[in-house]
Formats: sequence, C-alpha cells, structure tokens
Amino acid sequence: MKKILVWLLVMAMVFALVGCGKSAEPATEAPTTEAPAGAAPAPASGKDPKDMKIVALLPGTITDNGWNFICYDALKSICNEYMDGKEPEYIENIAVSDMAGYIRQYGEDGYDMVIIHGAQFEAAAVENAPLYPETKFCLSYGFKIDGSTDQNIKAIDNLAYVGPVGMGVAIGGIMGILTDSNKVVFLGGMDTPAISDITSGIVPGVKLTNPDATATTEYLGTLTDQDKAREAAKAYIDQGYDVVCASANSAQLGCLWAAQDAGVYALGFNSDQYSIAPDAVVLSVMRNYTMIYKDVFDKLVAGEWTSGKVAYELNQGGTLVSEWHGWDEKLPKEKVDAINEFLAKLFNGEYEGQY
Repeated sequence: MKKILVWLLVMAMVFALVGCGKSAEPATEAPTTEAPAGAAPAPASGKDPKDMKIVALLPGTITDNGWNFICYDALKSICNEYMDGKEPEYIENIAVSDMAGYIRQYGEDGYDMVIIHGAQFEAAAVENAPLYPETKFCLSYGFKIDGSTDQNIKAIDNLAYVGPVGMGVAIGGIMGILTDSNKVVFLGGMDTPAISDITSGIVPGVKLTNPDATATTEYLGTLTDQDKAREAAKAYIDQGYDVVCASANSAQLGCLWAAQDAGVYALGFNSDQYSIAPDAVVLSVMRNYTMIYKDVFDKLVAGEWTSGKVAYELNQGGTLVSEWHGWDEKLPKEKVDAINEFLAKLFNGEYEGQY
C-alpha cells in the first residue's frame, strides 16, 4: 500500500541532510540536520536546554485538532526531547486585546522562547517584544517582521512555494481529483492573512487537476462556532458539492462532521484529522510545526538565532500530507494514482509558475 506520508518524509530527510532546496525571500532558512533521537543540541548559548523556559500563547484550545493543537504538539515534542518530558506550558484562548499583556508578562519573567501563535497578534509582538531583548519571540505567521529592527522576533510565515498559497494548491489539487460532481468547497474561518493565503491557492490547485470543476471558497466569520460551520458545509453539500475542506480552528470540525453525515469526501487541514470523521476524511494536508519549532529551538540553543522571516518550503518538510488510512483501498485506483502523481510533482516543484 502506497503511503504518501512515507514518501514525503523520506524526501524531507533527503533535503535536510544534503542542505539543498529552493530558497524563499526574504531571509529564508533551511532546517538544520536533526540530532540523533534523544540527543540535545550543543548548548552554545551557554544554557542547558533543560533549564530553558518556553511557552506557547494560543488564540484557541489545544483540543481543536488543528491550528492550536499543532503548536501544542510541537511544544510537547520539544519538552519531551530536551527537557526530560516536563509538561508543556501554554495559555489558551487569548484575545488580540490581551496578547500585549502576556508578551510583557513572559518577557519580564525571563523566558527564553515565547511562541505567539497567530498573525492577528503581530502588532502586539512588534510593539512589545523588543522591550525584552533577552527573550526570543516566534510569531506563527508575520508580514511586517524584516529582521532589521525586530532583532528578537522570528516570523514563520511561508510554509510552501510562493508562500502558503502552495498549501492551498495542494488541497485544491487533491479536491479536484476526488470530486465526482465537479463541485468542491473550501471554507475559511476568518479573512485573515494566515487563512486567506491558503484560500487563494484553492482555485488554482483545482484547475491544475480538474479544469472542469467548480471550486468555491467562502469565509464563515468564525473560528470557533462548530454548529455554524456544520450548517454552512451542509448547505453546500445540499447543492451537490461532494468534497469539503476548511481552515477555521475548532470550527472546521463541524465541516468534517457535515461531510461524514452526508457521505461525501473531506480533507483535513493543519493536523491529521482522519479520526474526527474517518468515513469522510480521505487525507489531511498538515503544517509540520513539530519539525519547524524544533529547528527554531535548536538554533536558539546553538546560539544561531536570527530574526526576520523564515520559510520552510514544501521540499523542506514544512508541509506534509497524511497517510491514506485505508482510503487508497476504498477509492478507485485511478484517483489514488492521480493524487500520488500530483503530490509528487507539486513537492518536486514541477508546478512552479503554473499557479
């Protein structure tokens, strides 16, 4: 049984080991070669990783099986590997108006690394993080961080070719192959850069694999209301749309449930969401924050911190696609083969300039 995830992981390891891969602008870094399992990076910073303090500041809950969960999972991985498995420290459900206070709190407490998980917090980060130069702040998505004046802020904003658009292209391409009715829909939670960049890749991705299909995108106006998302997805399904995907934090779970209720296909996003709706979720397109934040932490410990924007490209493992979870045995072979071929070409950069 072919496993997309296995293929992608092998490719990511190859590129990491040889140190190659397409560069992104500006200030792109390639992930460093990983240390052997269980080994901590050399503490060139003069501080033992076990003694370092790290916290994640989240806009939602870690139980969303999506955006907030993947940050928590990355933090947990760092704690397990470098800090003797201590409990990850995180704050959930932080409002934009409250983020500045949390930044100042952890800066004053002398934390080594603070993850600010969301582009909506960029203004608070830019205004407050520089007040604490000994603390390094990581912004999950940022568009104004250039590295010149924000010396202790790193913005992780590009996770695929031509920015996050490439992740949308991956989703759209898969949807275009899966559909039987030639009607697919992608529902974004809010019209924010972190979501709109993904959304902008959906239609081009569908056109790459199925020029005859209709691809619709819409914003729900919520990141948390699962019932509203479920109803929105159901409305499209009732119109004949037979593939659904969403980027809406915990609200997107409602879209997956709607697809399973109706017996149509769905794609998971951010994390592997197969378990949420196993009779609907064929594949999940995932942000590999576990690798990304481990790499950032490695550089911090090694005394190699750099500010500014950092990109982890498709061919560097910044984006992954889940395994099939048995769907490769249930789908028509021609669909499975077409999806495998599309993803192989996309991750090899063969579609660059075509979307």
